[in-house]
Amino acid sequence: MKAGEHLPDDQAEIVFNDVFVEYLEGLNVQDRESVLVEVLSLCRRPGGSHPLSNRNSGDRLAGWNTVEVLNREHRVVFASRIESGVGVIEVLCAGPRRADAAYDLANSLIATGRLTPDEVTEIWQALALLEVIAEEVGLDGWDYRPPPAPAGMIKTAVAAGLLDEHTAQLLSKDELEAALENGWGEQGPDPVAAVRAALNRARTGVDVGDLTRVLGDRATDRCGAILPRAGAACIRKLGHPGAHRSSP
Repeated sequence: MKAGEHLPDDQAEIVFNDVFVEYLEGLNVQDRESVLVEVLSLCRRPGGSHPLSNRNSGDRLAGWNTVEVLNREHRVVFASRIESGVGVIEVLCAGPRRADAAYDLANSLIATGRLTPDEVTEIWQALALLEVIAEEVGLDGWDYRPPPAPAGMIKTAVAAGLLDEHTAQLLSKDELEAALENGWGEQGPDPVAAVRAALNRARTGVDVGDLTRVLGDRATDRCGAILPRAGAACIRKLGHPGAHRSSP
């Protein structure tokens, strides 16, 4: 995409080539988060710094874009497009600006066919792998609704007095298992402890104030955009900013 063009609702399915994830792993925490913030900003300005072209007959860079990061000392090579009405940002690689290192790496990856789905990681999976909290890079890591737990587990949790049916239906299988295991106090079932245990299974660092908001967000309508790479519907809440998210 070119400068001035926009993705639908400034949203996109963002995927990283494994080589880009390896690049992020090699950065310190502050630089890693800085690069991720710049990549997420591509949802609002998918043209990046400028489009690439083939510098010579051996190049295959046409159709890719670049965005400058880390005080313009590094470049990220990516493609942005709209597929079936849904924005897609595919991040290929990154590297220092000196000697066009990022461009040479991009050419090598394209030439060797390193663009297969098996070598692509959704941004949410990368955040977990890199131990980056979504909120630290401007995302809401809680506004998604996972697939529900089996009906029998839901009935068990409700019958035990751990959760009401509406809340139990908003939890995943893993989260409900955590509620069943850890939602007990000295007096028996403890619904607050059950919900906290469930959400801690999803991500650590949940406080009591998060519980109502997270469950409230999960109860709202879903985005539902069908993601071209994942082949699944976005499970974030309707109207979310930035990156789409498929089922974890």
